[in-house]
Amino acid sequence: MTSGIDYTRFRAAFGEEPGILPDGEVLGTSEDDWDAVFALLRASGWKVTRRDHVSPLPPTWRELPEGESIAVWPAVGVQVNFFPGPEVVYFDIDLREFVNQAAMDALADLMKRLGDALGGDVIILHEGASGPPILRYSPTSGLFTLS
Repeated sequence: MTSGIDYTRFRAAFGEEPGILPDGEVLGTSEDDWDAVFALLRASGWKVTRRDHVSPLPPTWRELPEGESIAVWPAVGVQVNFFPGPEVVYFDIDLREFVNQAAMDALADLMKRLGDALGGDVIILHEGASGPPILRYSPTSGLFTLS
């Protein structure tokens, strides 16, 4: 998938000294959506592992040990970490891994699949921030918006 999001503009949107681990979220989700995320990850063809284990995803998120995260590689060298729990669908990315347009396109593909599957906007924020998103995907319009 070609995202149409320019990699250099995405990196520049984080400013001169960005946090290393920007946060991602699917708006309007709850713990009830995690099993749909697991199903999407299983069907994606991406490398997916439990953070502390090489074992496959369990049938439901509730079968994970408390606090265990899920590592997903939508492209070689690009890892996205999901944190299943009794809250919104939440993940983070490592900006150091975004070194080219292919990495940007892989993130956009993941965001699009999440948003379309769960029916909510997917946003990327500065690390630990609650302000306006740097990047947003809207499944309603099918468009990405870069701040």
